[in-house]
Amino acid sequence: MSNAPSQTPPSEPSHAPVPPKKRRRWLWLVELAVFIGIFWAVRAYMAPHIPPQFTEHPLPIITAPTVDGGTATIAANGKPTLIVFWATWCGVCHIELPWLNNLAKTEQIYTIALQSGSTEAVRAYLAKNQLNHLTVINDPDGQIAKQFGVSVTPTLFFLNPDGRIAMSETGITSPWGIRLRLWWLGV
Repeated sequence: MSNAPSQTPPSEPSHAPVPPKKRRRWLWLVELAVFIGIFWAVRAYMAPHIPPQFTEHPLPIITAPTVDGGTATIAANGKPTLIVFWATWCGVCHIELPWLNNLAKTEQIYTIALQSGSTEAVRAYLAKNQLNHLTVINDPDGQIAKQFGVSVTPTLFFLNPDGRIAMSETGITSPWGIRLRLWWLGV
């Protein structure tokens, strides 16, 4: 018989397994963070490169015929202004144009139909979709869009009251997001 104390192997600290519910919640948060990161990276990539002369100085006065037979003059006028490039073939534009039509009742909004066909075709599209409050300039060959560096529709440019481009956005934008940006520029 030995007088040595019996030695039992030291027990390893027990790590309780993570419950499946907590693990799923953690994975969901990681997936959400990755999705948001990719979403913002794509939006940044798609955003138009605003020519420096449009952010440092007011836009040159742009006067162009509208599809309803009038003339639109885009220039600094002391109010925040929105310029929207859209197309009749753009799926997102189909969602956004009714919002813009409603906002055009109270906000200064100019829209430019990018490579959407003849003036008659654009006019027919507007009538079919009851978009009767929009000021629309037709850009059938994309020359105006090229000056602004636009290659994606819809593209929105928010102008300060002094006529400089303050912000740009591509893709779908909510009506309250547009209204909030215009309000912010007017403060």
